[in-house]
Amino acid sequence: MLHRILRVATAAGLLAASPVIAGATEPSTQCREISVPVSLTQGQAAQHQIWGRLCTPADRPADTVQVLISGLNYSHVYWDFPFRPGHYSYVRHANSAGYATFDFDRIGIGRSSHPASADVTLESNANTVHQVVSALRGGAIAGRRFGSVMLVGHSYGSEIAKLEAAVYRDVNALVLTGSAHTISPTTEQLLAQLGQPVDQVPRLAAEVPVGDNGYVTVQDVQRPEFMYNVTDADPRVIARDIATKETNTLGELMTIGDADAPGVTRQITVPILIADGADDRLACAPDATDCSSAATLAAAEQPFYPHARVDAVVIPHAGHAINLHRNVGLAYHSIITWTDRALGTRAPSAQRRPRQ
Repeated sequence: MLHRILRVATAAGLLAASPVIAGATEPSTQCREISVPVSLTQGQAAQHQIWGRLCTPADRPADTVQVLISGLNYSHVYWDFPFRPGHYSYVRHANSAGYATFDFDRIGIGRSSHPASADVTLESNANTVHQVVSALRGGAIAGRRFGSVMLVGHSYGSEIAKLEAAVYRDVNALVLTGSAHTISPTTEQLLAQLGQPVDQVPRLAAEVPVGDNGYVTVQDVQRPEFMYNVTDADPRVIARDIATKETNTLGELMTIGDADAPGVTRQITVPILIADGADDRLACAPDATDCSSAATLAAAEQPFYPHARVDAVVIPHAGHAINLHRNVGLAYHSIITWTDRALGTRAPSAQRRPRQ
């Protein structure tokens, strides 16, 4: 969805797993840190690693796993935020609802491998996610086989999810947050000015290949100004978000629109939920998509997915990063309720449609 902004400016093998209980997840959840061998393109050797954390409910088996894909300049932290986790951790909420989660650092991010930046593109992201999905279905991750796998993306992570589902056709449902095909040209012009060299952030510079100038990040001003409706956000959350920001690559920026190329999303046939904040300056601005209601958002997006059912939810007062707003509980409830219905994981009497 962001391609105009940015143009302006393997099969998995044996997996290493170690038990972990610390972090934002609650004691009733069983978690393991996982290293998944991956290749960047099909046919290559699996020379890189995806780091993630598989969490499952401790009190019941989970047949469905949600693969959580972060946006640009975010890591796995977005989905399991290290501040008031009972409120801001989607991992905790999904596990409490009976779903397993695989929360991971995308290729080129955080604890995962950092290949040459030119090789970290939308396509290589989708391919590595496909290998993670295959490993989850095949039992290669911590010995668990999952009958259903769904992708839950945020912003750029939603673009990855769309491309993965269209090309590999191996998932059961998609949740796309911070996502729309029409975005604000006013906001995109402002965002194009906010790049920051990684060498200005020592923590990030230490992660990337020496001399690779294709890894970049964003100025801290992006967080409050473009990711939030600050009136609905805790200043402590914004500060922690800035402190944990991550990188992106020029390769990702140049390929971000590939999921929206003609005919790509026509290949998607699984149920889709689009969840956007009513005050998202990218997707829901007056010069972008009509997010005045769930119905108008779904109607705007449905033509791009002619072979899939598109549902939508609009979170009042929330900005682009819906996970990090005070009323995030409404977003979590809406996503879980929709998932229960879309995958048939709850009795009909317990199913409710997403709320606006």
